Amino acid sequence: MKDPNKILAKLNGLLIYTHEVEKIYIEAYNSVNDKTLKIFFKERAFERSKFGEALRFEIKNLNETPKLLGSLSKGFYKTRMRFRNLILLQNEDDLLEQVFNLKKETINKYNELLMQMNLPLHLCKTILKQRDSVQATMRTLKREHAFVA
Repeated sequence: MKDPNKILAKLNGLLIYTHEVEKIYIEAYNSVNDKTLKIFFKERAFERSKFGEALRFEIKNLNETPKLLGSLSKGFYKTRMRFRNLILLQNEDDLLEQVFNLKKETINKYNELLMQMNLPLHLCKTILKQRDSVQATMRTLKREHAFVA
């Protein structure tokens, strides 16, 4: 690994992002009334929790301590506020659209990390597995949303 600090910074950034998205899903789970959405958000929160565990493990494998403190972009703060507003308004269609957008942003973050040169193979496999899982959920969400619309 040529630049472990850069990789570790991106990994920690992804860990913070994963943790924040998990909090959004938990908040959504606690706020929505629709049973199907409750199940969906509970599953997504659990998935993110597992992703976070795997990322912490990978960071520890690189002899670093995972950090959950950090600042997210203003754009992410706006995303979180949009989620809260849509939950309060009980606007399911727009809420699912925001989930879709969040998943697109997540995939971009994974791809960014995967473009780093000389990533350890185990780390690549973990990142690819998580990214592919997010993509699969995104495709399912897109298909179901198109079916309902």
